[in-house]
Amino acid sequence: MAILELIVILIVSVTVSNVISHFVPDVPVSLFQIAIGLILAWVFGVFIAVDAHWFMLLFVAPLLYNDAWRFPKRELWELRGPILGNAILLVLLTTLVGGFLIHLLIPQFPKSVALALAAVVSPTDPVAVQAIAKRVKLPANVMHIVSGESLINDASGLVSFNTAIKATVAGTFLLTDAIGNFFWMTIIGLIVGLVLGNIVSLLRDTFDRVGLTDVVFHTVIMLLSPFLIYWAAEDIFHSSGVIAVVAGGIITKILSDQQIDARNPEISVTAVRTWEIFVYLLNGVIFVLLGIELPQAIDVVIKSSQIHTGRAIFYGIAVWVIIFVIRTLWAYGNQVMLYIKNGEHKPDMKTSLTLGLSGVRGAVTMAAVMTIPTVVADGSEFPQRNLLVFVAAVVVIVSLLVATIMLPFVTKERSAHDFTQPEMLDAEVDSTSEAHKADLSEAQARIFAMQIGIQTLRESQRDDNRAIVYELVTRKQGTITQIRRQMPMAQTKKPLSDDSELRRVALDAQRDRLQQLLVNEEISPLTFSSQSRRLERLENLIATDKTYRMSTQWAWELIRRGLRSIRIWFSDETTDKVKKETSLAIRETSKAAIKKLSEHMTRYNGDTVSHRIERQNAYNLIVAYRYRIEHDKHLDTPQQREIDEKLRMELELKALNVQRETIQNLYEQGRITRQAGINIRQFINFAETAALAGKNES
Repeated sequence: MAILELIVILIVSVTVSNVISHFVPDVPVSLFQIAIGLILAWVFGVFIAVDAHWFMLLFVAPLLYNDAWRFPKRELWELRGPILGNAILLVLLTTLVGGFLIHLLIPQFPKSVALALAAVVSPTDPVAVQAIAKRVKLPANVMHIVSGESLINDASGLVSFNTAIKATVAGTFLLTDAIGNFFWMTIIGLIVGLVLGNIVSLLRDTFDRVGLTDVVFHTVIMLLSPFLIYWAAEDIFHSSGVIAVVAGGIITKILSDQQIDARNPEISVTAVRTWEIFVYLLNGVIFVLLGIELPQAIDVVIKSSQIHTGRAIFYGIAVWVIIFVIRTLWAYGNQVMLYIKNGEHKPDMKTSLTLGLSGVRGAVTMAAVMTIPTVVADGSEFPQRNLLVFVAAVVVIVSLLVATIMLPFVTKERSAHDFTQPEMLDAEVDSTSEAHKADLSEAQARIFAMQIGIQTLRESQRDDNRAIVYELVTRKQGTITQIRRQMPMAQTKKPLSDDSELRRVALDAQRDRLQQLLVNEEISPLTFSSQSRRLERLENLIATDKTYRMSTQWAWELIRRGLRSIRIWFSDETTDKVKKETSLAIRETSKAAIKKLSEHMTRYNGDTVSHRIERQNAYNLIVAYRYRIEHDKHLDTPQQREIDEKLRMELELKALNVQRETIQNLYEQGRITRQAGINIRQFINFAETAALAGKNES
């Protein structure tokens, strides 16, 4: 009963803190949560004994998994240099240099404890930065770098922290052993995360294919995934559960995005909202627990005859200054290196200060600090544990306060933008239907409504939205194909056609055009070889009738890209030249396929069912090839992506509104049952919600 009461108290505390934050938006909600924890400890005498292993499992694992799922992949690639540098090299530099300086500053800390403190305050907290950014206009690249590095530096920082803690517990610390242990835990944890992430994705795909598309079931699988991955990595393979959870979250997201699974947006919306609530509570509870834990650490510090309370606070502020200076100098050094390399964008101390201040410490730091054991291997107390917790808490609080106060002065701009990045998860559709007395089943009505939506998209096509229209039409055509494949034969009024012949016709045309490009010396043998292998893979997919990507295909794709990069590196060709030739090959082969398919369509001039099906299949393929051409020549800049997202949302909503009206008309005409109409309208409503949520990762 006490545990249940404690859970209720913690949840109420988080809720109250967010209510207060609503009326005092200029102060980060984390500070209110710490204050509430202090009140609970001092006034009501609440005390919680935190178990390190369970705390990491229950709090850190799901938080990191959620960060990995929401990770801005495009920005990771575009800003891969500064992100990976900040996330790995800066963390190691902060751990080693910061740990050495902390040991000099606080001689009471053994070297391993000083390194542990430096490592645990290395990870940044994008949630806190985003809360501050709601009222301060931070540069977009700064937000992307902080968001990007936060995920990876959580992993690298926590692995470094755990290595130092284990060395302290064991009573011996050798740098070579620590480095070896670091890489062992990292590599094994990475492998475990990738394998288990693939297994989770494979299971979800399998459940979808057999018709197990219950929303609650899929949501429960998603919620359980980080706990299972972390537990397996830590307890079975004795590796880094942190690395495993991050790797598992990233690979699960990548595999999910590869699926054309707009068939059940309800799973998408429900899972996203469930995770938002879950992470909302976890983040808040961590800071409330910190507030509850602080009085004990403060009490020990106050009663200590060796350390004065004021000196302990000074230590915390000094440690923050060390971390801040290292981060700022690192950011400035990066700018200098880029200026020397490219000769553009002179180094700017303002940008460096912004990056330094935006490195706010938060939930992950405090979650890790509270997992420090109370005793070491020989049974004695962990050296200076309470002081370590106290100093880390001061660093978190100071980083929040200084960022809140100083960032508006450094940027000199205020903003009403909300940098929260809701994402939409792709999902599968349940096409189960019941025709009753109506002449159209639920699946048939859905297909009909989507075809009307496609027609609406075609009528809305203009020069500035052609690529997006082709993209949306291609997606809807793929969804229609999937629905038809799952329909019972009794409900299929016309036979499902095999478009493999048309695909082979298009492939032959592409091969001929590719050969011409090589003969005319418009492309190099390297590009010809790469594109030929791509066409061979497409032919193999036709031969095996694969309509979806296998969960392991990502690995082969990464290997192929890696080998291709090596071939380019060893060849006389430049990367830019290969990119231009690849773009040319894609456009020209797609045009050849369109021309051949158009000629092939003239064979089906009749008005029989089979002729209409063949014409429709050919048209679907032509649209797919047109989309490839438009996508290849479409600009990919932040400004253009913002315009495209707006156009995409407008077109999706327009098509969905037409689909909703179509279903209403079918119901009024008595062609579908009332229940079928309700189910399809509910599906459209969820799709509309998902479209409004968007896939904005910028």
